[in-house]
Amino acid sequence: MRRQLFLTVIFSFFCFIAFGQFKPNSIGVCYLQNETIDQYSLTISLPFETLSSESYQPQSAFKEVIDSITYNGQIILFDNKGELGRIDYKEKILVAFWCENDGGIQYRPTFKATIDKNKLLRKFSEVTDIENICCFVLLNQRNSQLEETKSSTLPSVKLKGDFDRDGKYDCAIWTYKDAADNCDGNPDNNLMIMLQVGKESYKIRCCGP
Repeated sequence: MRRQLFLTVIFSFFCFIAFGQFKPNSIGVCYLQNETIDQYSLTISLPFETLSSESYQPQSAFKEVIDSITYNGQIILFDNKGELGRIDYKEKILVAFWCENDGGIQYRPTFKATIDKNKLLRKFSEVTDIENICCFVLLNQRNSQLEETKSSTLPSVKLKGDFDRDGKYDCAIWTYKDAADNCDGNPDNNLMIMLQVGKESYKIRCCGP
């Protein structure tokens, strides 16, 4: 069984190298960490499921073979009014540990970046009660239309994204109170933070026992 898992991981690794790192139009979130007079410091994270070879489990098996990704492309920042700016990124993106709870040990692509304020079309508007998330990011952009996210059906929406400015939201951040009152990070409000992309929901705050 272990040999079969090993061979599966190795096969997936070569597929990963051959066919790319992120699925087309992968969406994640951007946390505002700090700012100076002329620059923003950011942490960017994407759901593990955006990786193009994540179809097998557990995540730890992936992590044993691939612990970082070399991404040569643009990081597109956007909010509810469309594109904010772009970052040319050629560094490694870590597949980093971010949560351990009753769902097991979890990893996700995470990296740090900076952007000059004069390269943004609009100023960031971070939302403090969702860990200073300030916008969304798009990687591996393709011309295919993004699936609409029907934010009106979601509870407690904190942030929306409309990359192509067609009036239909491509993603949203929504929250709910964690039943265990046990969430990592600040502020200490125990809000589970969810990223909604089309019909898919992703937990982006570590909560629970």
